[in-house]
Amino acid sequence: MADHSSAARGRPRRPATDDAIRTAARELLLEQGPAAVNVAAVAARTGIARTTIYRRYRDRAALLAAVLGDVTEAGPPPDTDRARDRIAWVLRRTAEVLADGVGPGGVAAVLTGRDPEFSRALRSSLESGIAPVRDLVAGDIEAGVLLDDLDADLLLDVVVGAYLAVSLRRGTPDPDWAERTADQLAALVQR
Repeated sequence: MADHSSAARGRPRRPATDDAIRTAARELLLEQGPAAVNVAAVAARTGIARTTIYRRYRDRAALLAAVLGDVTEAGPPPDTDRARDRIAWVLRRTAEVLADGVGPGGVAAVLTGRDPEFSRALRSSLESGIAPVRDLVAGDIEAGVLLDDLDADLLLDVVVGAYLAVSLRRGTPDPDWAERTADQLAALVQR
């Protein structure tokens, strides 16, 4: 994850303070949407001085980038040769990020363009998180595991879009939705 904090000077930083700031920002995001995430609100929620927060995050954009990096950072998908298992992993991670990390208010803000600063931060964070998966999909295309005319980015858009579609149509997906969807999508894209 990129370092979005201000330059370190003075006393060493306390990890507990960093954790409290990020936790409060995530809670505000989930409870009230991205517009509620700002230094003043985080300071009010935590009791941490604004100056302390600004020493760590130069502005709201840096705070959002750090919080969203925490949400989208998951490392690479499971070490498997099965495209179906990778698709299932992306579906599960999409649900975790959008439902439990960003929340409906965050998704709505991006879709409506209501908070451009938040949208930029989320898109950047998602791009970093999805890059290892895109590389694996591209490798599977080159290796002949997946259809050779497949577009790795488009496939990932379809996978993420599947979660948004089921959420719009049915609310929270049922527990086996990711597995069933992965089976269907893999059948369409494997050789």
